[in-house]
Amino acid sequence: MDINISTKNFNASDNLISTIEKKLSRLDKFFPGNAETNVTLSAEGSGRQKIETTINAGGQTFRAEETAQDKDIYNSIDRIVDKLSGQMGKQHSKSAYHHKDNKADRFESADGE
Repeated sequence: MDINISTKNFNASDNLISTIEKKLSRLDKFFPGNAETNVTLSAEGSGRQKIETTINAGGQTFRAEETAQDKDIYNSIDRIVDKLSGQMGKQHSKSAYHHKDNKADRFESADGE
């Protein structure tokens, strides 16, 4: 998984960047291979911080965003990973179910010939 992290009006610490990379790498299990992840960290007025994450994997796009107050940014990362995990898991199971039915049809037609 390629992870690109960009910032707007925000200075990300090395610890924050490594935490983001570590937590997002857990999502590799759903679509191993060429998944591209874009993370944008931005600071808004009155101490609010926003994280936007977009993952392009397997021809699908998954997106989540969270807004955090002050030091709550690490909890926001966890919530984003949970949201993306839910989206990717749902799509992965739909895809597996869809392909499961097609395999059965192909083998039945091959045996009948």
